[in-house]
Amino acid sequence: MDDLNVTLSNNLSYIFVVFGIIFSIMLGLVVKLNLDLTRMKKRYLKMTEGADNVDIPQILLEHAKNINAALEESHKVSADFSRLNDILKRSITRVAVIRYNAFHDDTADLSYSIALLDEENSGVIISSLNGREFTRSYVKPLVKGESPKYKLTKEELQAIKEAAIPPEDRKDDSFVDD
Repeated sequence: MDDLNVTLSNNLSYIFVVFGIIFSIMLGLVVKLNLDLTRMKKRYLKMTEGADNVDIPQILLEHAKNINAALEESHKVSADFSRLNDILKRSITRVAVIRYNAFHDDTADLSYSIALLDEENSGVIISSLNGREFTRSYVKPLVKGESPKYKLTKEELQAIKEAAIPPEDRKDDSFVDD
């Protein structure tokens, strides 16, 4: 036992240094934990602000329900958007009118061709040939800018060409070419 006392008394300064280092490390950890706890308390108070009888699991469940409901609604909106986009692709969105003098007489530009096209340039072309004594109207189906069954006139082809330009790429807001 005397040997232990002698060893301890001879190395007492080293023992104090080691315990001092351990104490400093422990003190640093306590300070860090205290700072972390303070930050967590602030977050907790901010998260539960305005709530009475706060139950964190209940709040988290409520948030999860809200997120799932928002995701479900988002999927519905996305499906509706896709469906409407498909309908819009088949809807008449491109229109052009070409007026002309079909008989090259002094009746002015009373004849016209109207192209009514969807996004794929399918639809109809309506032409009205107007003379002094008569009027004739024609409707021709169009598939991808061409009539599979009927010959198209140069004015009808011009109307199709004008209508085939997407609305957002047109120079002006007018769809009438006078």
